Amino acid sequence: MGAAELLAILLRTGLPGKSAVELAAEILGSREGLGGLARITPKSLQKEFKGLGIAKACQVAAAIELGRRVGVAEVSGGLLDTPARVEELMGPELRRKDREEVWVLLLNTKLRLLRRAQVSRGSVNETAVQPQEILREALGSEAVYALVVVHNHPSGDPAPSPADLDFTRRLRDGAKAVGVLLQDHVIIGVARDGHSGYYSFKEAGYL
Repeated sequence: MGAAELLAILLRTGLPGKSAVELAAEILGSREGLGGLARITPKSLQKEFKGLGIAKACQVAAAIELGRRVGVAEVSGGLLDTPARVEELMGPELRRKDREEVWVLLLNTKLRLLRRAQVSRGSVNETAVQPQEILREALGSEAVYALVVVHNHPSGDPAPSPADLDFTRRLRDGAKAVGVLLQDHVIIGVARDGHSGYYSFKEAGYL
């Protein structure tokens, strides 16, 4: 069953001249697929799709939020040895943000999550954070073996900027100097045109 059909089950009925499946497909199209649903709200649904009742809009938004929380609960405390697992944990939450945020995930020797912390929140296209702030979180927690840095690009494009590349190099060197492994730096965007909705510096060969 496709995403439009699943969303249509929540909608149950469409709008005049439009079936539930057609309405679901339009909603998905307006957000460029499932990833874009993260920022959906009842108010935005009603504004874009005239005739959609508040009860139905709330039901759809609540189901999306419930799915996000279930995904986080399944991954929390689990193995974070791949960028895909990091995306499962942080992607649904960070895709909802309209400002860049930087988070650090602290891992033990088995690469399981010990703790996560928000380090910075910036503007729509950048955030100011220094490697020292990330390392301070790691050094302030016992049993930390490795860390993963995660931040979002509200534009939806996860490609790294020159500043992202420079920051990652400096953080990698700083982590090595204090005996902590920089496992990865993952940028969260939105999946488009068959491409994944994240960028991994480890997968790209920078780490």
